[in-house]
Amino acid sequence: MVKSHVEESLGANPGDAALNPADSVAMGVPSSRTRERMGLGSGAFRALSHRPFRLLFISFLINQTGFWISHISLQGLMVELSDNDTRQNGLLFFVLFLPAFLLAPIAGVAADHFDRKKIVLACYCSVIICCGGLGIATASDWLTPGRLLGFGFALGLSFAFSGPASHAIAANAVSMPDLPSAVSLQSAANNLTRVVGPLLAAPLVATSRFEWSFGIYMVAALVAAILTAAMRISRYMPEEEAGGILARMSSGFVHARERRPAVPALLTVATLSFFGVSHSVLIPSFAADVLGSADYFAWLAAATGVGAMVGALRAGRVGREPSMWRAGRGMSGYGVALAAFSLNTGIEFALMAQVVVGYFYFSVMTSLQTLIQSIVDESKRGRVMSLFQVAWAGLVPFGSLAMGFLAEPWGSPNTILMGAGVCVLFGLWVLILFRPRPV
Repeated sequence: MVKSHVEESLGANPGDAALNPADSVAMGVPSSRTRERMGLGSGAFRALSHRPFRLLFISFLINQTGFWISHISLQGLMVELSDNDTRQNGLLFFVLFLPAFLLAPIAGVAADHFDRKKIVLACYCSVIICCGGLGIATASDWLTPGRLLGFGFALGLSFAFSGPASHAIAANAVSMPDLPSAVSLQSAANNLTRVVGPLLAAPLVATSRFEWSFGIYMVAALVAAILTAAMRISRYMPEEEAGGILARMSSGFVHARERRPAVPALLTVATLSFFGVSHSVLIPSFAADVLGSADYFAWLAAATGVGAMVGALRAGRVGREPSMWRAGRGMSGYGVALAAFSLNTGIEFALMAQVVVGYFYFSVMTSLQTLIQSIVDESKRGRVMSLFQVAWAGLVPFGSLAMGFLAEPWGSPNTILMGAGVCVLFGLWVLILFRPRPV
């Protein structure tokens, strides 16, 4: 098995070995005294004591803030261009996330056989180009719903290739005992930006200044690329493998089956994404038709982010082992909260329900990502995490498309309630299947 530069320095058991102080400083791996001085000796923030991860964390925070500003604005722009057609919004989600479904396995092979940092940098450059073109097209009133879908697909291509590489870099930037902290902090950063991004986007969407949103994302991606380039991590050296790209992709599936319970974890992620996460496509129409104003959807996205940030941090506490049983409990809680959201008609209760939805959503996702990251070999990490990306983001376009079209005859509340029911039933099935055995 190929190990990351941190694991190689720590030895076969990274939790028990000691680093030479000079080597520790050079590699950005802190001593125990440094940990204590920084106040990062334990808990969910321990990964920040590693300098490479700090740079990665800051770059991720900046880039994701820009992403959420842009993402909310893409929805707002499609609402404006299509007169709030749920089918067009479903198509927008479909083209944004379809590349993650189609290309994630190839992206996983690339992450295991090329310089992961260079892959992430190339994706940032692609985002910069796409956002520049999108901003110009918006400012010149050139966009139509169809042309916006084309830009969405181009952005989706960038996201598809960056996912497995960025997940793998996060694992390479810390020692194995700090992996739960790294995963939870990356998720928490995503969810902090889910709060900040929509709040910053709300006035831009309300005044139709969408070109400003895309310009902000372009600058954020540029800054994130500069910070990522400054990371000092050893280049990942892949193992020599026989066979072509299909054989290498297949080896990722085989490895996931061998490392139990990776497959049930991936299936849980897939179900939550298809029937739960995809309800986001209906938030604009739900806000307009049920709550009374389409402008509420940015606030609902921010409320989801508040809960998700808390859920991610709680799931990533060092010493709190992830398990399928906990995931099943969280899945059931998510479904109940989503059902409560679908049945309300007031903005105050809707905001509270979305906080709970966000909490359970990222509590489950962060826990399962940590579980999978901790049981896979380094040489297969990119490929297995590409399966995670397919289950997480790759199924969203299909779920969003289905919900967008079902909402036309059923209505948004009933469609969301249907998805919530599936999540509750699946969570109960996981609880039964993985219930703790008496000792």
